[in-house]
Amino acid sequence: MGKLKPKRYSWEEIREKAEIFRERYVKPTDKVPVPIIEIVECDLNILPWPIKGLKPKIDIDGFLSNDLKEIFIDEDVYYDLRYENRLRFTFAHEVGHYVLHKEEIEGCTFRTEKEWIKFREDMSEDDLFWFEQQAYEFAGRLLVPVKQLKIELQSHIEKIRIYADSYGKNGEDILIRALSRVISNKFQVSEGVIQRRIRNEKTIVEMINDLLTK
Repeated sequence: MGKLKPKRYSWEEIREKAEIFRERYVKPTDKVPVPIIEIVECDLNILPWPIKGLKPKIDIDGFLSNDLKEIFIDEDVYYDLRYENRLRFTFAHEVGHYVLHKEEIEGCTFRTEKEWIKFREDMSEDDLFWFEQQAYEFAGRLLVPVKQLKIELQSHIEKIRIYADSYGKNGEDILIRALSRVISNKFQVSEGVIQRRIRNEKTIVEMINDLLTK
């Protein structure tokens, strides 16, 4: 079984690739929530393949087949509407692998859950970190476009000022968690995804800090 050696993209390179993907597949490009499930199934022609008990077996919600034609997905995550946001992020994450690691994945030979486990075990910790974190960053930027995130935060400017008055300069963490709870549904992602996007987007953190110090 071939070992995957992911390229070390910078975060800016990953974000640029996410924006190129958006321009090609998201119409209009500022549409939120991003119709990621439709894009995967209809535009990329990647077939979801629900598998019972996938999450308990290998501790992930899904993975992309090495021929890039299927996403093997935990059956409960795929069919249970309570996990819709999780499913959307899983699909976006696998699209991240599809865009960033296509050639590397095609060079590997895994198909079943056991082969996938062996594939991951054969990777060094450093390679596995890059492989997954790059896909996480791609998925986050794709599902939460920075322009729309700024607009949404601006729409809650009074709430930001109230929190700023209440918690002062030490209240950034509380404020980010509170805002994430308010706006996560707009993008149909988890609060955790919004928190990471706010922290990863320097200009947004600067905007919040500016309000906190006024």
